[in-house]
Amino acid sequence: MNNHLTRNGKEFTIRRAGEKDAENIINYAKILFSSTDQVLTTLPEYTITVEEEKVWINNSLKNPASIILIAEMDNAVVGLLDFSTKNRKKMAHIGEFGVSVHPGYQGNGIGQKLIETLLEWAKNNRQIEKVFLNVFATNQRAINLYKKLGFTEEGRHIKAIKQLSGEYTDIIQMYIETK
Repeated sequence: MNNHLTRNGKEFTIRRAGEKDAENIINYAKILFSSTDQVLTTLPEYTITVEEEKVWINNSLKNPASIILIAEMDNAVVGLLDFSTKNRKKMAHIGEFGVSVHPGYQGNGIGQKLIETLLEWAKNNRQIEKVFLNVFATNQRAINLYKKLGFTEEGRHIKAIKQLSGEYTDIIQMYIETK
């Protein structure tokens, strides 16, 4: 458990998610999915139950090459990061993460601290050599953060996303080596 300060001086904690966080993570995800088109999941598609969420969390806790981090402020989830490696032996040295911050708390350094926590954990994990992510090409704020943290663009999936409006968006894949 690590305590941090937001850019405006409010304290928040980053810690590994546990089974008891399942309902709060679901509530957080519903807020997130209803607030932006910069995520893959739409709110109507998000039908996960508390029991299913607990299974996801417990599977992560059992896997030494997987982690779910939550950022908490005032007993509420304000950020989430999940990371897992590939299942194939020849690709087990690389893993992908997704990160998000509650819309009411964005721009305060919470996402950056979540990613920095992941990268520190990955550097100390003998298995993980490369961390990557996929980001909507229209999410310039996130892309700038990833570049600031040392991530490099390695590929682009053209028209990978078709927004509900009918507009297409590319997906940019970015990576950083941890070893």
